[in-house]
Amino acid sequence: MIEIEKAGIPAVVFTTENFKELTRSAANSLGMPKARIVVVPHPLGGTEEEVVASWAESALDDLLEVLEA
Repeated sequence: MIEIEKAGIPAVVFTTENFKELTRSAANSLGMPKARIVVVPHPLGGTEEEVVASWAESALDDLLEVLEA
């Protein structure tokens, strides 16, 4: 993500609710305190495909919001 951002290409990290603090901490430690992060429900593994698809659809607004910021 860091190299993509350095190249001027907006990047977004998707993470689940249980890992959002870890994701934010990792971004901070890598020098990216303003990293674009979108959080979806947890867990992805073992969750029915239709449910994950609905979570992804619901995350579209968040994705657009962080890209516009």
